[in-house]
Amino acid sequence: MTSRSVPPKGERFYVLDAKNRPVEVFDRSEWSRWMAENELVFRRTLLEESGVTVTTRFRGVADAGAAEPALFVTRVAGMEVHHDNESYGASTLEAALTRHERIVRKILKSLTGR
Repeated sequence: MTSRSVPPKGERFYVLDAKNRPVEVFDRSEWSRWMAENELVFRRTLLEESGVTVTTRFRGVADAGAAEPALFVTRVAGMEVHHDNESYGASTLEAALTRHERIVRKILKSLTGR
């Protein structure tokens, strides 16, 4: 039986497989190395005229108690009203990218009035 490094009780670590599906890993150094060697940003949309950026990326870490860990995050930055700069978690890449597009459309609509 091989021994594994077990992460702290409060955190679980994930990497992505070849199809960008999260896979839990139990060795923090393996996780850290994977995170450093892979592209974590899946989509970044810059709305140049307003200076707003919407970024969707892989986080790779979740609370141990989370039933469906939010391993992907879509973050809005550069909004004039500070509380509009929010982050949204998702458990799958597909859900995160869908939210990314919805957020971009909503911001564009608010900026253009259409």
